[in-house]
Amino acid sequence: MFRSLPAITLMISALYGLETQDLSPEKQSLFEQQRQEIDSSRDKLRYDWISPLTLKASSTYDQSAATDTHNRRESASAGIAQDLFRSGGITYAIGYADAKYHADLLGLRKDMASAKAQLTTAVLNYQKNRLLLDQSELKLKNYRIEIFLKRKQYEAGDIDITLLNNALMNQSNELKTNAVIRMNLSHQKYEAAKLSDRLIETIQLPRFTLVSKETFIEDNWDLRYTKAKSESAAQQYGQVKSAYYPKLTLLANAGTQQYRVRENRLLNYSGNFYDAGLQLSYPLTYNASAATQEAQAAYLKLHAQSADTQRQIEASYKQTLMRIENYDRLIAITHENLAYYDELLGATKAAVTSGYKAGYDLQTLQNTKAIEAAEIAINDLNIQLELAALHFMIQHPQENP
Repeated sequence: MFRSLPAITLMISALYGLETQDLSPEKQSLFEQQRQEIDSSRDKLRYDWISPLTLKASSTYDQSAATDTHNRRESASAGIAQDLFRSGGITYAIGYADAKYHADLLGLRKDMASAKAQLTTAVLNYQKNRLLLDQSELKLKNYRIEIFLKRKQYEAGDIDITLLNNALMNQSNELKTNAVIRMNLSHQKYEAAKLSDRLIETIQLPRFTLVSKETFIEDNWDLRYTKAKSESAAQQYGQVKSAYYPKLTLLANAGTQQYRVRENRLLNYSGNFYDAGLQLSYPLTYNASAATQEAQAAYLKLHAQSADTQRQIEASYKQTLMRIENYDRLIAITHENLAYYDELLGATKAAVTSGYKAGYDLQTLQNTKAIEAAEIAINDLNIQLELAALHFMIQHPQENP
């Protein structure tokens, strides 16, 4: 059973994780522009099979060198060459537009989840390093006490320089660790600042819980995206294949025309004209087979990738469970150690009160117990990091495209 962090360490602000509003305005604007681009691309592809209506207007003036006549011809017309049948190509074109739209939208949602995951990871690691820094400060207090006592023992001739030197080296190593932790805190602030305008200390996180294996597989972003790309490739394969089959086209043209001869009005005419017909065509292309096989291979590749992706996410889920169980065991061990420290503290306090022990012993034990207590919160944060990774790898109900 997973344990709760103190409220000061982890606070719940949303049901499903960080809100998109926690991201910077620039990041939100980028996602919005991508969404609009995806919408426009779908509309363009969905109706791309509809031919444009061609409008024409002309006015020409002519003077004949042979007969010295002057004439003017004016016309306006509208024409279209619209495919009525493409051996299924029209259906595939619409299907490809919809499938590509779905895949692109899933990709965008996946990127948004990834951005929120990065921000969440930075916040959790920041909280974790704050606890590590507290631990480091407590360790340094203990090393100072140890150095003080060993120096007194060395000056009294009770120990040799080796023990004092070891204590000094331990302090030196911890000071270096302390510096690294502070550097990590700065790095996590920087990582959060790249994604959000909010101070990292003010970003509130939900309490992440374990999702079932079935949900993790069914709603996994990577698997859904790969399947959507596979469906898009299948529609595109049908579209490419149909391009080398017969197609039926409607040809239509209508307009009005005027013709004027200045020298002979009997030749003038004005009226409407139109023509309509059907054209059946069958393209004979040398590379038709290669182009079709290429599109089919792209589809089969993505289809196979879906199965491989599912195997990977199943393995990832199992590994995450193993790491969580290990962190939970460490928490249980730390609880046992704390019970032992409570016994030692009780005995030490009594010894200090009666004068058998120095106050340094009590202070060292209290610091050590606080160091151990921090281990519980640190490993709980480790569990939250694992659960957050799972959380942002799946699509939640409110994130439906």
